[in-house]
This record gives sequence, structure tokens and C-alpha cells, in this order.
Amino acid sequence: LTEVQKQNGVVAFSSGNHAQAVALSGKLLGIKTTIVMPTDAPELKVKATKSYGGNIVLYDRHLEDRVAIGQKLSEEQGMTLIHPYDNRDVISGQGTAAYELINEIGQLDYLFVCVGGGGLIS
Repeated sequence: LTEVQKQNGVVAFSSGNHAQAVALSGKLLGIKTTIVMPTDAPELKVKATKSYGGNIVLYDRHLEDRVAIGQKLSEEQGMTLIHPYDNRDVISGQGTAAYELINEIGQLDYLFVCVGGGGLIS
């Protein structure tokens, strides 16, 4: 992100993992984060996202479009939209997650990964 983008903050949409990652990254880097989450997102994930400093915007997944909400917030408030899977930097980070884990922990017999949207496991 450029300095201007950092100052304006970021917006993302996610039911959990991406939301938490963006919120925590924002907290660590001093960047305001707004996360669009469905009203039926797991309470644990909503609480975790809030605890990382994410400003939560709830929407009804049956009646509203999260992409449209994220894009509208981005345009109206000058925030950068961090798409959960259609973003080169996000894909690069997801692609190196297992590599980084193995470098830190060492050889694994098994690796179990929870799958929501599927971005991390892909």
C-alpha cells in the first residue's frame, strides 16, 4: 500500500479468516480496517475480527451483495479494497503459507486446513 492508501484505510469482505487477517494486519501496521461480514458469520470470528481492531459492517447475505458494499465503501471513503481471493498480493501470501509453516516447524506428517471460501488451501 502507498502512504496515501495506508492513511485512507482498507476495506475487505469475509466471513472469517480473511477478515481476521486484514484486521490484524491493520492493527500491526496502524491502518484503519473496515470489514464487511454477513450477519450469520460465526460469532467467534466476528469477535476476533473486532478484537483485532476491525470496524465491522454487517450485511444480509440473502438480500445484499458484499462485493457491492465493499466497492461502495471503497469509493465513498477512499479506502483500498482488499479482495479475499481476486488479489495478486493475497494469492501470493496464501501460496507461501504452507512453505513458511514447514520452514518454521519442520517436516510434517499431515497438514489439516479448515476450508471456508477455499482461498488459503488453494
